[in-house]
Amino acid sequence: MKKSVFLLIAWLLPCMASAQYIDHRNPQVDSLEQVLATNPPTGADLVRLYNGLAWDYQQINIEKSMDYARKCIETAVPLNDFRYVAISYRVMGVIFYKKSQYDSAMVYYDKALDAAERMRDFPKKYTEERIDSQFSLLYGTIANLYNIQGKCIEAIEYYQKALPLFEKYDWQESQAIVFKNIGQMYLSINNYRQAEINFMKSDSLAQILDDSYFIAEAKYNFSCLYLSTKEYDKALQNIEIAYAYYSAHPEEEEENIAKSLNHLSEIYLEGYGDERQAEDYARQALALLEDLDIPREKSIALRLLSAIYLKRGEWRKSEQTALEALATDDSEPANTLALYGVLAKAYAKLGDSDKAWAYFDKHNALQSSWSTKNYQSSLSEMEVKYETEKKEREIEQQQHTINRQEMQRRWLASLAGVLLLGLTVLFLVWRWTVQKRRFAEQHIKQLEQEKRLIATQAVLDGETAERARLARDLHDGLGGLLSALRLNLEDMLKGAVLNPEADARYHKSIGILNESMHEMRRVAHHLMPDALSRFGLKTALSDFCNTIPAAEFVYYGDGQRFDRKLEVVIYRIAHELINNSLKHSDASHIFVQIVQELARVALTVQDDGKGFDPEADTAGVGIRNIRTRIASFGGIIDVMSSAENGTEVNVEFEI
Repeated sequence: MKKSVFLLIAWLLPCMASAQYIDHRNPQVDSLEQVLATNPPTGADLVRLYNGLAWDYQQINIEKSMDYARKCIETAVPLNDFRYVAISYRVMGVIFYKKSQYDSAMVYYDKALDAAERMRDFPKKYTEERIDSQFSLLYGTIANLYNIQGKCIEAIEYYQKALPLFEKYDWQESQAIVFKNIGQMYLSINNYRQAEINFMKSDSLAQILDDSYFIAEAKYNFSCLYLSTKEYDKALQNIEIAYAYYSAHPEEEEENIAKSLNHLSEIYLEGYGDERQAEDYARQALALLEDLDIPREKSIALRLLSAIYLKRGEWRKSEQTALEALATDDSEPANTLALYGVLAKAYAKLGDSDKAWAYFDKHNALQSSWSTKNYQSSLSEMEVKYETEKKEREIEQQQHTINRQEMQRRWLASLAGVLLLGLTVLFLVWRWTVQKRRFAEQHIKQLEQEKRLIATQAVLDGETAERARLARDLHDGLGGLLSALRLNLEDMLKGAVLNPEADARYHKSIGILNESMHEMRRVAHHLMPDALSRFGLKTALSDFCNTIPAAEFVYYGDGQRFDRKLEVVIYRIAHELINNSLKHSDASHIFVQIVQELARVALTVQDDGKGFDPEADTAGVGIRNIRTRIASFGGIIDVMSSAENGTEVNVEFEI
């Protein structure tokens, strides 16, 4: 427990807000300076004295802190005291961190890692736990450095380097903090599944520790997750628990109280449409923030008020409040994106089309830069990397067991030649060793298969999540703005008289806008059909086949929904097979059939086209992708094709 508390304090140091440096003295510094001036120690005692001055001067005088850190390093290196070398470089990194010079901070953190690695050269001087403790501190500090810069992939990488060390020594408080931070990063990019997994791990540890603060933090994070997934009752239930704890500790939790008030305002506005209650919470947050220097939360409170004014039709108040929010803080992409949307709508209602288009363009530009197409898949690969490394460690342990057992078998076999009387016993031991070896080899194969399945599932999950997110962004964001723009254009010209040329241009513009909306909906539907998520495989596949004159769809079964991931996989396989028939086989008729039973579901796609050689086609990218999707869910595929009889593909899964 003491070790975990020490780690928490060390982790929190880099995360504290940079204080104003004041050139004054304190008793501890004066005492150490007096010792150095009157009776300076030597050797290891001098190293510790320099280290103490470097830490104590950090909040008083940066130059002296850096100077004493350098002296500590110069004194410690000849003594092979690389623990204090690593600590001194970390002091330097923290100084540059507080100055927001993140690249310089990382240079010193890398030097600290090199020094910590040198500790391994002196096993008699440093225990394994002390070396691991130094690395865990550095990994956590570097992860926080990347976290504050919004570099999620790098931050998660270093958090996951620290996790095995925390698990090794059962440092539960540190594990809870890491899982919370990873969950928040996944939530910020709308990867709700991974966010929930990490929040649940953090909450579980908080319950084991019975720590009220950690429990409140877990409830706040769950509320943020449920607000994002539009589960408003759950969001409200969790934030009320967190808010109760923060309110009971007003002096320590002023910032968290303000955050909770903003969160309550957003739940009531977005989830329940209660503008009065939402406004009350937002104004409470603003009143509290008057005495706090937290521009981000103040900007969020103002953004909520501007959204309330927009819903009430108070366009000018909405515009003024949104501009005030942007002037207060524009560093949070999600908040700034929402403010651009409010301003675009407000100016459209006020009839200022130039400003409406300007903020519409800003909204699109920020959204594009904030959400890159490989972001989700990169994070999924990072999660797979962590799970895969655990599997590889297990494989190495099994391989070590095999090698040890092989040595034991040889020793017993040699002994059998000398001790004839023990032949029977040695034979039985040999048999037992062989059986253990076979079992270990089988276990290795199983672990390798699990590793491949984890990677494949993660890729498919990332693809599905990215398609769903892009479809939702197109439909909810761009679609809403285009609809609002069309309504405003129509309202502007009600009762107006245009000359024939202007009237023709107006109707041509409306036509182009309608075509753009239709094309946007078609693309969004192709990325993730709404019918698939709402009504299931039967309805979605029927709708798709109805758009293709040559396709005939037949469904046998009770139509019950089954695993959503499997529904998406079957839909994508059918989509790919139908497209192949249309593009490559010159088929005049395509027969698509789904047979759903209690324990299995089967898909058949048959056409009367020119056929192909199934053996040659297995090298193609399309059929390889289909086989990969099927293998990831333990399904089977049978392809039959000939020039006379066309092509028939049968796919079957257990449910």
